[in-house]
This record gives sequence, C-alpha cells and structure tokens, in this order.
Amino acid sequence: MIFSEEYYRDLIAKLGLPEMPIVKVTKDVSVTVDAIKLRMDFMVMARRFVQFVAYNNLEQIASAEMSMENIYQMRDGIVPENISVYIKVPVEYGGKLEFSNMFLIKTRPFRGILDKFIDEQVLTFNKGREIRNMDAGIEMPSELFVPYPNGIVFVPALKGMAGAGGNATTDQMSQIGSTMFLKNDGRF
Repeated sequence: MIFSEEYYRDLIAKLGLPEMPIVKVTKDVSVTVDAIKLRMDFMVMARRFVQFVAYNNLEQIASAEMSMENIYQMRDGIVPENISVYIKVPVEYGGKLEFSNMFLIKTRPFRGILDKFIDEQVLTFNKGREIRNMDAGIEMPSELFVPYPNGIVFVPALKGMAGAGGNATTDQMSQIGSTMFLKNDGRF
C-alpha cells in the first residue's frame, strides 16, 4: 500500500527533514540485483565520489561545515566519520551507480532519518502480508518515495546539530563530558 506524496512529505518532515525533496520511483522488475557485487561496486564508487566532491565542490562542502581534516580524507578517497554517501534512486528502482545519483549527508542523525523514511514505507507495504518464502525476506513495494536533494551535498536546515561524538556534540570527548555530571547525587 502506498500513500499520497503529501503523506510522505509530511512523514519526512515529522522525522526531522522538512526541507528534503522527495520523488516517487517505480520498481524495475527487469532488474536483478546481485547484492554482494552491488555492495562492492558501491564502495568503489563511494570512494571516487568523495574524491570528486572534495576536489570539485568546496563551496558545498563548506556549507556543510566539514572540517579540513574531513576534506583531506575525502581527497584520499576516505569517507570521513559521520559522513554518508547516499543513493538517491535505488538500483532496484532504475537508479545507477553514478555520481548524479549520489549525495553526501551527515550520518547522525540525518542518514538515520532517511533510512527510517524508507523503512516506514517498506514496513507499511508488507504489513499484513504473508511471507511465503523466508529466504526471500521482505518484499519491496512497487512504488517508493525516495529522498532526492538537488545538490551533491545535502545540508539540512539543522546543520551542525550532530558531530562525530553523537549525542549532539562535536566530538567523542565532548560527548563524554556532556554526560559526566548528568546524575546529581546531591553533592552539588
């Protein structure tokens, strides 16, 4: 079951990314996906993609508040911590492993929001369905709304909200420090 585009725009807004554009894609039944090969090819493309972005899109990287250390890592083909390469249109829905079908986004919390957005659609589609073949897993819907930002680097309105430390902090030490005194045992 697929709801209206308005419903899914509202869903992604409620999840925390109201400014994320979405598009509806249709499953390409003629495509057979070898998951292992796809994953290996994606990892190679992701490395090339971050290098391309680091050398050719400094303005967009700067708007995403990435550190110089992250930029140097990207130039070496390393996807920095808390940065994800995300596919706009999945291969099963006619997407290709090419730069025009990829974008960068901060992993925490934004990639989780995008994953949850897709998961909600898949779970809704499979709700009440009998799983006939346990090896086949869950069935993907024939239509899916996917995140589809215009740029190569997606900068959410809440940029800077989370860093590599998680817990809305900028690093691991800040995270530890932010939780050290949360428990007030009456001494102060």
